[in-house]
Amino acid sequence: MAGTAFRYLSQEDVVAAGGLDMAAIVDVIERAFRVKAEGQVFMPPKVMITWSDEPGTEEKHGRIMAMPAYVGGEFDVAGLKWIPSVPDNPARRGLPRANALVLLSDRETGLPLAVMDGTVVSAMRTGAVTGVAVRHLAAGDERRACLLGAGVLAHTQLDALRVVMPALERVDVYDPDRERAQRFCSRQADATGLDMRSADTAEAAVRGAQVVVPATMSVQPTFDPDWLDEGVTVVLVSSLDGPVSLHAATDLLVVDDWVHESTHDGRYAERLVRGGVVPADGSQAVELSDVVAGRHPGRTSPQQRIVVSPVGLAMDDITAAKHVLDNAVRLGIGTELRLRSGSPVWE
Repeated sequence: MAGTAFRYLSQEDVVAAGGLDMAAIVDVIERAFRVKAEGQVFMPPKVMITWSDEPGTEEKHGRIMAMPAYVGGEFDVAGLKWIPSVPDNPARRGLPRANALVLLSDRETGLPLAVMDGTVVSAMRTGAVTGVAVRHLAAGDERRACLLGAGVLAHTQLDALRVVMPALERVDVYDPDRERAQRFCSRQADATGLDMRSADTAEAAVRGAQVVVPATMSVQPTFDPDWLDEGVTVVLVSSLDGPVSLHAATDLLVVDDWVHESTHDGRYAERLVRGGVVPADGSQAVELSDVVAGRHPGRTSPQQRIVVSPVGLAMDDITAAKHVLDNAVRLGIGTELRLRSGSPVWE
């Protein structure tokens, strides 16, 4: 029946439709934050299934999250990311930790537009949010960065830093799995020409870095605020890497969404509020959308230590997926499926 067709995109289709084009995804996410600043994003809190009430349960036991959003403006699309996370998948089953799907729907009709692999979309948008934050909050001439963690997200974090840090020359990487860190550095040095260094300790990686990006599955803080230089930009991709004591050394705290970040169990801002370090009203934080839209100046001096804590928003996934879908339609990529082929069961 006309009008019920939608497009299915496998992971290979997503890649073929530009899903790995980090420069394009950074631009998409930046535009999404502008739409958010205009009040045209509707995004309820994440719904999460967990298997334990222990601290750090997401990192140890895994979870499944459902993340819905409608993004208006130029995007005008609704969607949902369904993302299970199984920490022991790589070691026990040879599978990725995250295996996600994204569903996009037409706002006016409610009919599906696409169902696609969300694993690539999710990893890319996570890197792209870091890219947007560094583009708008770093000084702009940084030559040295640090990655804590050499897993899947390290790849997209590095991709994004390369897009937004034109002067980048050196990246220090620390991972408790030394062999993984060394493999990562070797491959990325060959692929990018950067000076990639596997550090013996987290402290050695962090000291002297102008941009620090922790992206680990750690259940406890992975660095000490005393290791940070003046003028550093820290992007807390993962939940528990940043110690609460970091706030005392912070000149500006930036979040992607205060309500989402400050109420998601274990996230940096949630821990700050729970510990009484900052008020729950968000008055001591700035939203990234206000920086991107020019409502807040962001960095005002080269000496400022800026900490960015993005919880990761459904709007990131939906807009990145819409970008992939638009490319797929233009290029004729994907498989056409139908919600139904005849009349509805009930009319």
